[in-house]
Amino acid sequence: MPLFLENSFSLNNYISVSNRIKKIPFYYLHFLPIHSFKNLDEQYKLLPLSKSNLIQREIKHKIVYFQKEETNYSFIYERNKGRGHGHGSVNNELIKINGNSNGNGNGNGNGNSKSDIDNHSMLFNKSNFAKCIYHVFYSCSILHANKISFTLNENPFVSSNGNGNENGNGNGSLPLLYDFSHSFYFPIIQSSTFKMYFPKSLLYNRYIPFDLFLFVYLIHNQIEYCCDKDKVTIIELFSTCRENIDINTLEEYMNYFHNYHSDQIIQYLLQFKYTWSYYSLCCFFIEHYSDLLIHFSLHDLFYSYIRSSCKDRNNDIVSNIHSSLFST
Repeated sequence: MPLFLENSFSLNNYISVSNRIKKIPFYYLHFLPIHSFKNLDEQYKLLPLSKSNLIQREIKHKIVYFQKEETNYSFIYERNKGRGHGHGSVNNELIKINGNSNGNGNGNGNGNSKSDIDNHSMLFNKSNFAKCIYHVFYSCSILHANKISFTLNENPFVSSNGNGNENGNGNGSLPLLYDFSHSFYFPIIQSSTFKMYFPKSLLYNRYIPFDLFLFVYLIHNQIEYCCDKDKVTIIELFSTCRENIDINTLEEYMNYFHNYHSDQIIQYLLQFKYTWSYYSLCCFFIEHYSDLLIHFSLHDLFYSYIRSSCKDRNNDIVSNIHSSLFST
């Protein structure tokens, strides 16, 4: 379904990452990137697709398409005007436009509406669970091989059968990753653009690991060396609205960085950027599907992953999942 969205850095990042993904062979088996888009000015007039600074300054809205079909953009605008745009991730706007707002409207991932859960529960039912959970981890490994790290939002999957609409009951379907607004293609990210790619709103995404949280906190706060007060503030903020947190482990993290300059800490944390997606997936499934993880003997594996320090995370988690599910 085409969507009318306010132009923003996160939306343009979604488009940029989508263009990278579409170069991956058979990407459509794993991902739902933006297929194409139209630019509109503040009067909702169509603008040419151009990199000209003059044109870029005029762009206020975009219509994005996930399939090849074209639709009259005036109809899309009439249907969606008056709804909130431009706050947080594009995923938040997808949910709103489909009439399934999470209630908080800020895009920070703290909402947890029944409609969000129902959307992915149709995919991850007991009969479909094994192949679907392996599929999403394998999909993330494909992104990592292409130097992309995926950040989960509250509803990170759509169905390969109907792209997540209510008619796709999950039987025979596979989950596709979508909403790449806060995903990262690292070869183009420079320290001067950190704040744009890693906005403060990420601090409230409860699926991110502590190392990513610390990274985002440091780039948005003027801290040269973390003192005890900073340590307490960071740990308290991270622990809010998050479960399965071991405070002792977090304190060990922070003690490890004692007397290190924040620039050194940031560079150290970036070593583990391709573990962030797996951590997020583990948190997501522990939160929503603990019983099924136990049934399929994956709970301990996932729990161990999120409780490990960043340097001790399991590099073989995808193959371990495959062995647990499919080895006889």
